[in-house]
Amino acid sequence: MKFVLLVILMFTTACAGTQTKKDSTPIPQEEVELDPMLVRPGPDGTTEAIDVNEIFDRAYKAFSNRNFEDAAENYAVIIKYFPDSRFYLPSLYNSGLAYEKLERWSDAARIYEKIIEAFPQKEDAKDAYYRLAKAKVQLEDHSAVVELMTQVLLRSDLSTFDRVEAHVRRANSLLELKQYTEAADGYRSVLKINADAPAADRVAYDSHYIVQTYFGLGRAHHEQVSRIKLVLPPEKMGSDLQEKAELFMAAQHNYIRALSYHHPKWSMAAGYMIGRLYEDFYKDILSAEIPDDLTQEHLTLYFEELRTQIRPLMVRAVQVYEKNLSLSERIGTSAGDNEWVAVTSKHLERLRMYLDDPATQQRAERFVMAGRDLNDMWIPMPVAQDSVGSAVNRAAKSSKPKQKDETSSKPANKESKP
Repeated sequence: MKFVLLVILMFTTACAGTQTKKDSTPIPQEEVELDPMLVRPGPDGTTEAIDVNEIFDRAYKAFSNRNFEDAAENYAVIIKYFPDSRFYLPSLYNSGLAYEKLERWSDAARIYEKIIEAFPQKEDAKDAYYRLAKAKVQLEDHSAVVELMTQVLLRSDLSTFDRVEAHVRRANSLLELKQYTEAADGYRSVLKINADAPAADRVAYDSHYIVQTYFGLGRAHHEQVSRIKLVLPPEKMGSDLQEKAELFMAAQHNYIRALSYHHPKWSMAAGYMIGRLYEDFYKDILSAEIPDDLTQEHLTLYFEELRTQIRPLMVRAVQVYEKNLSLSERIGTSAGDNEWVAVTSKHLERLRMYLDDPATQQRAERFVMAGRDLNDMWIPMPVAQDSVGSAVNRAAKSSKPKQKDETSSKPANKESKP
């Protein structure tokens, strides 16, 4: 939609002075201000006048009909040509929403930034902070999200819900930035703010942001569990294992809280992550540093004993995944519409294969001995490389000539003793 001529028609009907009737009664001055109009050439050489109200109506109808491209184009006309119109701010905000629907996140961010800069005290500016934060998450600019939510928390017009949302968004981005302690502090702030709020203002405990808070706390502790590697000497390994166990329990506690609310998204996510917690703990123990002086025979015995000792972790992970899938059926969600159900099914299949297949268990041990990430043992290329390497080693061993027994190779003593 191109407009080649802009005409701002501000029609004002007014008297040059104060008119007076014959009875000398003054007639008040009257002004009528109309919306500005846009004039463009018509197809037959005539001109066509369109007022801003009509353009806004077109944009609104396009948005309502989910024709977001046309909506964005019409809103853009108002933003460009009618900055003084009463439709300017609504057009800014609605164009940002249209860009979100089109997943044009950079354009959406640009619009929301303009609202915050031009109308800092407006209610729409407060809302624009949260929309901008969402766009920045999609653009993976988590540092910007932390800064934006810190800024919006300084406002005096925030409700309890606003403050909860800001802290959750901020903590989520801190988590993505691997600032796990700070993220956990942010999630705890959410729970305290909500608990301290008047009962009428509290956010429901089974709501999106509260359940997500418990999930986020679980993830913050879970990530810290994974960061602790079990290395020698034994004294250090023992203290690190104790710390991992404490963080494990904290993560599990918060995941279970999130799971208990049966939220379609975050409870399913929590159920999956409980299974991952056990699965990851198993992998961490299996990957613990091994003394260099063990012989091959000792290594074989070591892994056999270790598998026996930590097998309950994998069994527990399987049980959790199975229960999570049962929960998904009860709350009416499936792998087709819920990513957490899909990933739960995937990991359940893998673990069942691992527990029932000695060859897969031996592959895990080879990965450990080679210092490789156990998560790679499910990726086709590393698995193929390991299979080829294992086959080559077996072939090399079988091709070596067997040493004859020294006793049997000695010539028999023909002289018999009495």
